[in-house]
Amino acid sequence: MGRTEHFRISHTRAVEGTYRHVTEMCDAGLVLQTGSSPNGRHVGVDGKQYLSFGSCSYLSLETRPELRQAAHDAIDRWGTQFSISRVYVQCALYEELEACLAAITGRPTLVAASTSLAHMAALPVLVEDGDSVVVDQFAHASLHTALRLVPTAPLEILRHNRMDLLDAALTRLAPTSKQIWYVADGLYSMLGDFADFEGLRRLLDAHPKLRLYVDDAHATSWSGARGRGITLEHFASDPRVVVALSLNKAFSAAGGALAVASEALKLRIRRAGATMLFSGPIQPPMLGAAVGSARLHLSEEFPGLQRDLSSKIAHAARALERHGLVVGAPAESPIFQLHCDSVRMTQAICSRMRDLGFYTCAVAFPAVPVNRPGIRFTICRHNLPEDIDSFVAALAEAQGEAKARLGRSAAKPALAAALPD
Repeated sequence: MGRTEHFRISHTRAVEGTYRHVTEMCDAGLVLQTGSSPNGRHVGVDGKQYLSFGSCSYLSLETRPELRQAAHDAIDRWGTQFSISRVYVQCALYEELEACLAAITGRPTLVAASTSLAHMAALPVLVEDGDSVVVDQFAHASLHTALRLVPTAPLEILRHNRMDLLDAALTRLAPTSKQIWYVADGLYSMLGDFADFEGLRRLLDAHPKLRLYVDDAHATSWSGARGRGITLEHFASDPRVVVALSLNKAFSAAGGALAVASEALKLRIRRAGATMLFSGPIQPPMLGAAVGSARLHLSEEFPGLQRDLSSKIAHAARALERHGLVVGAPAESPIFQLHCDSVRMTQAICSRMRDLGFYTCAVAFPAVPVNRPGIRFTICRHNLPEDIDSFVAALAEAQGEAKARLGRSAAKPALAAALPD
């Protein structure tokens, strides 16, 4: 079966499966809801107030006066939109933002309208005729989508973070490939675990044809010097590594960015990347907010904000240990996932947490593999230590109630058993 036919069949099945599973979660009142108040320490959902443990604004910068004022200033100067294709004329705030981001990352940096659109611009330009691609199975869906725009490159899906299997694939593909791109996340958005950076460094040293393309959206801002993310902490000076960042999430603005090795590569993606030419721009208010956030990242105050979040992540880890709750990854990130035996148990725990006054996220297929449903919760600077203690105690209570009522699945599949070698 050809690659195009495989994608066509996979796409049809994925749409049907996605619709079925999302509808089930929607019927349970857990997804596709409406925010009725801002998401800070509390969040309003369909008119009810909860303590929030579902935000991706890990550093809680969205209410900072610097960002608000920068957005207001941009509106005063530029209005609500700068409505012209960026290929012809771009708002001058782009140049200021990219200069600030270059100072943050230590690399030439290109801003895109979103991280997903950055992938769609970059990967078809970076992956050339004669290259091969290996992608981590748990890499963000936007990466898998973008790789469909590179139909001529042989593509293999790798079991999650298996550096031994990647080593074998590199050895096998090297004789017939000009370059071999490994596409992965720096911080995986569901389990909260990191890429194996030490293993990747060894493979870069051992395989000259290896190139890395890493989506570091969920590690941007809260980690790394000046908020450049975890991946650039390991590979900032390596020209074989391209890193995508998010200006949403912890950055608290809008858009995405590509930190590349040279001005020439930045210019190539800017001039040849399809979504750089044909998608709409980030509008002035959010460009202004992004500039305000970037300036804050470069300030002397910023490392203290990162330390504050780190202390709350550690506080959460200690609370989980006290209550005997085992989460998906031991990594020190603001993302946690409590694995559940079934979707029914996931729904039961999440619904009970709402009853107890806490907002958290039920995750099931297609966000995670079919056999990996769970409760995804996040820690932000908005969360107070006492909020975290109350949340974890409630989570332990809700899990105990769900297990007593539903029991453990008699046929609980092991994660590895459901994944191909």
